[in-house]
Amino acid sequence: MPVRGKWLAGLGVAVATLALAAVPAAPAGATAAQQAAPPALQQLTLRLADDPGQIADVRGASQADGAEVIQWAWSTGRNARWTAEDVGGGYVRFAAVHSGKCIDVRGVSTADDTDVIQYTCNGGANQQWRFVAKGNGYQIVARHSGKCLNVRGGTGQGNRLIQYTCSSAGEENDVWLPVWEPVTV
Repeated sequence: MPVRGKWLAGLGVAVATLALAAVPAAPAGATAAQQAAPPALQQLTLRLADDPGQIADVRGASQADGAEVIQWAWSTGRNARWTAEDVGGGYVRFAAVHSGKCIDVRGVSTADDTDVIQYTCNGGANQQWRFVAKGNGYQIVARHSGKCLNVRGGTGQGNRLIQYTCSSAGEENDVWLPVWEPVTV
């Protein structure tokens, strides 16, 4: 199977896992406490489909609200790993594993070229995203604006993530592969 085919097969499993992880299930006869326990969150990296060696990363592993989310070379750092929580309606919110803060469109802006940052999770629509199949991956679309997660200036290490009008063809800097990773502690 070609490499691209393997990525797509793995991606289908990852998306199915995300959908299943959002539905808690308890074994028959479980106690009330066991039934109320939330499912374990998965960790993922957000990789560009055309350059899977580049991932979404919180610059410098910052813990601060407003820290930039950038494109960076793949690593095992907790600032490059995200949890995905189902928020309903086909949307998820991504929280950085190292800080617990969410991917957020700065200032709830609907304008193109607005920075994507990490910010304390607050339930805002600017922190909610959905996957839309496009080409060999997925566009990640913000609920509040309908715009895509994008890399400013195209691909390149250190480039900031922004929101931008989704390309109809699926440009190299707005199609992503959410890749499930082993849980790190």
